[in-house]
Amino acid sequence: MNIAIVGTGYVGLVSGTCFAEMGVNVTCVDVDKHKIDNLNKGIIPIYEPGLEDMVQRNIKAERLHFTTNLTEVLNDVQVIFSAVGTPPDADGSADLKVCA
Repeated sequence: MNIAIVGTGYVGLVSGTCFAEMGVNVTCVDVDKHKIDNLNKGIIPIYEPGLEDMVQRNIKAERLHFTTNLTEVLNDVQVIFSAVGTPPDADGSADLKVCA
């Protein structure tokens, strides 16, 4: 199975790495080119125990990939997960309005 995870913060990177560890082919997508370049080099932007080893192992096994271009992976995945931040409303609740 091929999946994409949009967002490479704590939720997206950890989730994507865990899916890859279970044998799923994962592409993590983010708009931050510097972050993606570093991830492709095995440089992890967050700390989670064991994450760095798992990321490097799954990159080497070709199950974990990183890109800034979501459209290039859309035809190759069966599932897309959104792991991007949700902006807060003025009262602090989640702003779930669709942008115009």
